[in-house]
Amino acid sequence: MKKIILLLFVIFVGVAFAAKPTTPEPAEAATMGAKYISVADAKKLFDSGATFLDTRKPMEVSQNRIKGAIRAYYDEKGGNKNKLAAWDQSADKFQTENLPTDKGAALITYCNGEKCWKSYKAAVVLTKKLGYTNVHWMRDGIPAWKKAGNPVE
Repeated sequence: MKKIILLLFVIFVGVAFAAKPTTPEPAEAATMGAKYISVADAKKLFDSGATFLDTRKPMEVSQNRIKGAIRAYYDEKGGNKNKLAAWDQSADKFQTENLPTDKGAALITYCNGEKCWKSYKAAVVLTKKLGYTNVHWMRDGIPAWKKAGNPVE
């Protein structure tokens, strides 16, 4: 019985420490340059021709993506200890070759929802490092986009 309790405790602790932290709340994210946008408002921008940037892994993008989205993989390093509003960007890599040249173009970054940090980090880098001025971060990601019945491919 003690072994079972100990095993359950070890599993519980392992799961607790492995759980991904939630991305910053919109107000905190805004201080870093990531401007939150709801799925409904992102759909309005979609309808007006905005560019969506899918920051997920290539395999995930190949399974489905927002219709017309550009692949802009954000490869984050450092694990959960680097999931902070002001994180260490030095080891991260961001696929930027597909980005529009117009720094004022409306861009919406997205990934797999509020526990996926790639789109948040990409929005900050686009704004703070790369000089884009009209960047939005769709925190709720593709799951909420699909749930709302919006177009995917």
